[in-house]
Amino acid sequence: MRVLVTGGAGRLGVNVCKAFLKNGYQVRVYDLNNDRNRESVKELGRKAEIVWGDITQPDSVRKALEEVDIVVHMAGILPPVAYEKPELARKVNVSGTGIIVDCIKEKGGHIPLVFTSSVAVFGLTPNATEPLSPDKNDPNPRGAYGETKLEAEKLIKESGIDFLILRLTAVMYFDYEVSDLRRMFSIPLNNRVEFCHPDDLALAILNAVKNFSTLKGNTLVISGGPEQQMLYKDMVGSILGVMGLPLPPAHKFTEKPYYLDWYDTSKSQELLNFQRKSFADYLKDYSRGLTRRYSALFLPFMRYFVSPLLGKAVVQFM
Repeated sequence: MRVLVTGGAGRLGVNVCKAFLKNGYQVRVYDLNNDRNRESVKELGRKAEIVWGDITQPDSVRKALEEVDIVVHMAGILPPVAYEKPELARKVNVSGTGIIVDCIKEKGGHIPLVFTSSVAVFGLTPNATEPLSPDKNDPNPRGAYGETKLEAEKLIKESGIDFLILRLTAVMYFDYEVSDLRRMFSIPLNNRVEFCHPDDLALAILNAVKNFSTLKGNTLVISGGPEQQMLYKDMVGSILGVMGLPLPPAHKFTEKPYYLDWYDTSKSQELLNFQRKSFADYLKDYSRGLTRRYSALFLPFMRYFVSPLLGKAVVQFM
């Protein structure tokens, strides 16, 4: 089976493509041709077929859809760019999705579509007392990202094609880029968050494709489950703690509610069986990643020299 993954050169997209390849699928990556994406797809080796293109261009999409059996549509404009450039977000997230749907219909409408939406469609829920669920909580997005994701959902549901919508929780990347550190302060310290390991998100998408015929028509939330529910300050504190660094001062973090929360994933877990890894597993992965990127001495140096002497100063300047 050949799977077309739009946005397959993104951080999560590469993870998803690896999962498909490992499970014997033919993978066609469809993404923008730029330096970052060309570097990113090197992780896939020669096993994946790479098709460069733009989902806002119908001819490009038609070419990408040739001889594919199913589409996993992940391409989109994410925060913070979606908030900084709302017109671009609407062009890509809504109009681009519309072009994909139209091109599928041109081919007879028989190509199934798995769409990775976002929990951002629920909107801001600082007063919620129970985990959120698509069956109990109506969408109420605020801002271009959630609004455009919900518009895309509606467009797909009204299209007449076979679909499955997966509302993914945000992937918390605190890797090695300055932009990751800057985004760290965009969520309030006491915001409820639910971690989901990137490998589990990829597994959910893989299993959605494997079982599409029995799952089509559903809207499911993909997140980590009850044991991965925490406050944002606990998440950030643990991640920085890998390097021995303290939590930055509270005044550096926004007080505006963020769209993340806790979720009822009982239905999605029952159908997709994807929750395998924990936040503790992620911290181990993060530690190994820092060691690979810098050296085996980096973490001991940070924990036993930099942090005791300069830790508070370091987080002040993040």
